[in-house]
Amino acid sequence: MHNLVSDAVFNEFQVVSCRNVLIYFNLELQARVIQLFYDSLCPFGFLCLGSKETLQGAEVRERFRVIDKTGNIYQKIE
Repeated sequence: MHNLVSDAVFNEFQVVSCRNVLIYFNLELQARVIQLFYDSLCPFGFLCLGSKETLQGAEVRERFRVIDKTGNIYQKIE
């Protein structure tokens, strides 16, 4: 099991799906977890967030491309 709050990069994935978890974190923790997801994705990997979640406020948001705005699907860009 991986702890999003305290663990470091846990692998290199093509897809990370985090649905309706970030909404329970404060903005600082959200930004840290999104950075963790970015670091854990392989080049051009996909990040899928819940309908109420966003990359707003995350420093890495410019390093993701929106694939599906309605579905909150993003792709890591280099």
